[in-house]
Amino acid sequence: MKKYYSKKIKLWKIKRMNLKSIQRSVHEAFFPKKFENEKVENLHKFVSQNGSNTENWLIGGLLSDFIDIIKDFNRDDIQYFFKSFHLWDSYHLVIIADKLLDNNVKTNVQFDFGFVYCKIFCLYEKLDSYYLVDSLEIAVNMYNSKLNLNLLVDLTSKIHLLYQNKQISKQQFDYNLSFINKLQNEL
Repeated sequence: MKKYYSKKIKLWKIKRMNLKSIQRSVHEAFFPKKFENEKVENLHKFVSQNGSNTENWLIGGLLSDFIDIIKDFNRDDIQYFFKSFHLWDSYHLVIIADKLLDNNVKTNVQFDFGFVYCKIFCLYEKLDSYYLVDSLEIAVNMYNSKLNLNLLVDLTSKIHLLYQNKQISKQQFDYNLSFINKLQNEL
């Protein structure tokens, strides 16, 4: 009897997930997200269409397409990206942050996307950004990022918030604060 209910629950969850997917598709068809920046619009469209198979993003394929979209981003494009942050699905933001850590991306872009990674970490949903914390140092070092004092304060606040809510360990907390202090001393 227990197996029967377990299967029923699983089927119900699948149907519910499918219904949510259909609702999201219908909503996006009737009320598409509008961006005032063509590069950001292209990035959003690309990540939305290709977000379900990110493990298959390879050079010569989808990863190259991603690089082609972001390689010409400038300060205005990045500012607009963060201005429109509320329009982005959190899953798509994680995909972007993850792909920014790819060495192939780093070698093909000019902009400081380590700064972008850190900003995504700070602005990302209150407590769900804990899994981005372990790559902060990697992103900053990879792009030789020069973070400003405001971003360092935001990073420190976010680290404290995650630690207070038991989303990161004491070791992660101490390590990241030490890293941020080192960056602050370099200013």
